[in-house]
Amino acid sequence: MTARVAAVVLHYDRPESALDAVDSLRASTYPAFELLVVDNGSAAAPLARLRAGLEQREGKPGAGIRLVTLDGNRGYTGGVNAAFEAAVATGGAYVWLLADDVRVAPDAMAELVAALENDAKAGVAGALTYYASVPTRIWFAGGFIERTRLGRARHRGLDDEDRGQYVVADRVDYANGSSLFARSGVVERVGGLDEAYFTYWEDADWCARARAAGWDVLFVPKAKLWHHVTPDEGARLDRARLYDGRNRLIWHARHRPRRLWPVVLWTLAAVPAYVFSRRAHEGWLQVRGLVAFLQGRTGRMA
Repeated sequence: MTARVAAVVLHYDRPESALDAVDSLRASTYPAFELLVVDNGSAAAPLARLRAGLEQREGKPGAGIRLVTLDGNRGYTGGVNAAFEAAVATGGAYVWLLADDVRVAPDAMAELVAALENDAKAGVAGALTYYASVPTRIWFAGGFIERTRLGRARHRGLDDEDRGQYVVADRVDYANGSSLFARSGVVERVGGLDEAYFTYWEDADWCARARAAGWDVLFVPKAKLWHHVTPDEGARLDRARLYDGRNRLIWHARHRPRRLWPVVLWTLAAVPAYVFSRRAHEGWLQVRGLVAFLQGRTGRMA
């Protein structure tokens, strides 16, 4: 019997983008899937446009889309966890969580299922992800956490042109949160994303917990999708650097404790380098994140 997939698009205030994601999923060649859209507390007007768009698709091939609305915005991690809960409740063998700004190739779902069906140790799978704005430029080809210096999270292949260099599935540290494909049993055992991070590093943490529970994380290059990446600039970039400064240390404290204090020392040692390279503000944000970690602060930061 064909294993069923619960594919979930997490939506917030971007109905047209979410509907494009839905349409790409409805074009999937894999025969056994259920499609859900979880709205994370959108404003009334975007939610109405989303609802109308889904209703227009009823009665067409690939219809049967279920809309789940949350009471108020729960933040990214809270929205993901609600989406996981809705997906697991369908009873499907697999869960595929997708951001509302991605488009998937028609055979991507089939490739992800095949990868996990053929590897009993694998519990989570990530896809080869391109920039939607430059469809042949790679954004994500597997995630790794550096084992030296600052211990940063890295997207393999970032900004490389696809020359066919990724063709074989392999083990990675994490799958990116814009596309998390997993066995339902992994979600049931590991639980949802940890809201201690609030934003950034929560996908790396979730995959580390899955690995600690005995599953491997695969990168599946035959599964392709395209992501509308919004560059971090201005206040968004400051926010990213602040959370990275704290959450990188939370992650190491939990998953590589022997590397924690070397990472702390490297973070402090990097501050003069930031100053001399006229990036003192970036260094200050890293220090703020470090102080927040040492104070035991979790969740949202001002």
